[in-house]
Amino acid sequence: MDMPRFPDKYDWRGCEAVQFDPQKLSGRATVEDTRMDADGILDNFEDGMTVDEIVETYGVSREAVEKILAFAAAKGLKATA
Repeated sequence: MDMPRFPDKYDWRGCEAVQFDPQKLSGRATVEDTRMDADGILDNFEDGMTVDEIVETYGVSREAVEKILAFAAAKGLKATA
């Protein structure tokens, strides 16, 4: 897997719900089959959005959001201001 052209805030390599596509957001980590960046999922969740709000607002699957949040928790990733 190639590294993203523009680095992400977090290292999403290995997360099943994330893809790196040079045609989407310059190769940044995006939620599978969308243009929503994975960083945004974690940041919005930690800013107080619920999983339901993220799913509804960004049109991503609940399964993808839950996988991203579980991956972040397992890796100890935290949103930073």
